[in-house]
Amino acid sequence: MLKNARWLSYSTQKYPFARILEKEVFKTRPLTKLHEKYALYKKRKGLAGLEYQDNLKLRSLMQNQAADSHLYKLYHAFIANVISKEFGGKISYSNRPQMRVHLAGTPSVSAWHRDVDVSDRPDQINVWLPFTDAYGTNTLWVESDYGLGDYQAVEVAYGLALLFDVGFLSHGTIANTSADTRISLDFRFAVLNPDFQSSVDQLLGDRPPGMKAVKHKKWKM
Repeated sequence: MLKNARWLSYSTQKYPFARILEKEVFKTRPLTKLHEKYALYKKRKGLAGLEYQDNLKLRSLMQNQAADSHLYKLYHAFIANVISKEFGGKISYSNRPQMRVHLAGTPSVSAWHRDVDVSDRPDQINVWLPFTDAYGTNTLWVESDYGLGDYQAVEVAYGLALLFDVGFLSHGTIANTSADTRISLDFRFAVLNPDFQSSVDQLLGDRPPGMKAVKHKKWKM
């Protein structure tokens, strides 16, 4: 059970993230088998098998899409029509989200960490948006409550957005030993409408007293 998490359902027909990634970014279908295509590409080039750095190379294809690309237009429309409406239509959010790829058969892509230790923004809520079903070893692992370190796999199907407090909940990944690649993005936002403070408190309001950021903490991402 994840502390104060909230799952939002949305239409993948109206917001077809996976289809855009398949057609315009990775040129492969289904996305869950991206590791097979990339392993074949590396073999043809005479390169070694899949490794950690391949995840970074592939996610840069998403990250470096033009601001007016279909992917980023869809991202902003999704925030305006799905996320922002849940909080009174007034939020500030990341213009460029963090794109993620975790190929099947590759090691962890993130050590255990808390986002606030880098962002120094305790007021922000995190949204995790997978474009493939995320489960088992290919998904994000999060402690169930602050400071417990009892990391558990968080299962999120494509078509769901997960809102939770990874500012102070420690989280990360483990080696992806599943048969499927996971592709996702995540971003942070702050609520600007004071009338929706109760909605913020439902997600962030149970932090133990005295919790604060530990500045300049670094980890592998």
